[in-house]
Amino acid sequence: MSDQDEVAGRRISRARILRMPIGKKILAPFNQGDLNSLCGMYCVMNAVRFLYPELGREKSIGLFQVLSESLTTNSVTAHETVGLGIEIPTVHALVEAACAYLQEVLETSIIAATLTSKIRRFDDLWATLSEGLGGHQVAIIGLSGRHDHWTVAYRMTARTIRLFDSDSMKVLQRARCSLRNPRVPYQIDPDEIILIRRGGGNGSKI
Repeated sequence: MSDQDEVAGRRISRARILRMPIGKKILAPFNQGDLNSLCGMYCVMNAVRFLYPELGREKSIGLFQVLSESLTTNSVTAHETVGLGIEIPTVHALVEAACAYLQEVLETSIIAATLTSKIRRFDDLWATLSEGLGGHQVAIIGLSGRHDHWTVAYRMTARTIRLFDSDSMKVLQRARCSLRNPRVPYQIDPDEIILIRRGGGNGSKI
């Protein structure tokens, strides 16, 4: 590196430092997504992305637009979507919209299902999810407790759920989850779980 390049590098480094008066904290800007509640849309996006990595960036942008239009069709306001978050009926509608889009662009689809048995114990929920995840199937899961959030689970062990998540969550520990115990950080409602798997080439229906 030449002397000129070294001096220029030092100037750039100094330019990136935000200097604040002594005793003041450095103020960081909000990042895009920090304040919104779009996890409901992104969980459907990420479920499709996990199952169909071949969709690519451009078709994924198209899917996002289709999901946005679906919200309008289902009379979900911008305030509900961005500020409050969406409920399970709207997530189901988004999955249906994603199904139709995949049929159009890839001539394939996704198959969605809910948990059929009435689950009353957390052990039963964990066992049912463990049987369902893996291979070409994931689960959209609604979390409550520490914060309300929609996420995507793709694999489970005896102690953990592995996540493909829009908020950079990687793992849920079994010991930190329950059905309804408010003393545990995360509650999982069996009625807010959608199992999703790759469909056949003829476009299976949800």
